[in-house]
Amino acid sequence: PFPPPKKALGLVPTFNNWAQVTFLHMYILFARFRCFPAPHPQTWHQHLLDHFSFSAEERMVLLHNIQARSSRNKYIRDLFERWRGVIIGYDEGLAKGDAVLAAAVWRNVFQAREDVDWRGVGEIVSYMRGVLKGLEGMSDQEIVGGQGVKFGSPGSQRSGVLVRSTMMDSLEKEEKAGSLAGKI
Repeated sequence: PFPPPKKALGLVPTFNNWAQVTFLHMYILFARFRCFPAPHPQTWHQHLLDHFSFSAEERMVLLHNIQARSSRNKYIRDLFERWRGVIIGYDEGLAKGDAVLAAAVWRNVFQAREDVDWRGVGEIVSYMRGVLKGLEGMSDQEIVGGQGVKFGSPGSQRSGVLVRSTMMDSLEKEEKAGSLAGKI
């Protein structure tokens, strides 16, 4: 019932990584649902969360042999708390800029690992911004009907992430000029 796991962006296919990648995509949809007229955003958010919970519980049973309902319920509650944290972190990142969004992606998707490949974090940030921009250009009816809602792959952002920033060049020039001025 589930596709075979594969390693991407240095992420081992674990239940936690599956949940965090799913949360990232849920957040993208959730952000777009907020643009719906009231009271629809709350209804769509609840449906999205319900589907996630059902899928997570199914994975717990089929892939991890967690048969006790009380154990599954404990994990679902924990996931719900993490989801709330994801919303706060990604909202702050969208509001404050790519560096803050990258920090939220690093904390959530990469569990704040020190050995992370930052290009992968950049790919995800660029991917999130691109998908959000694409969804922004769609009507509510297209979103509800699922017409043209596509996610793609963060790896498709690699070429843009690897381009050297002109701002970095100007900062390096300023730094060199400042250090030379101090020597004169």
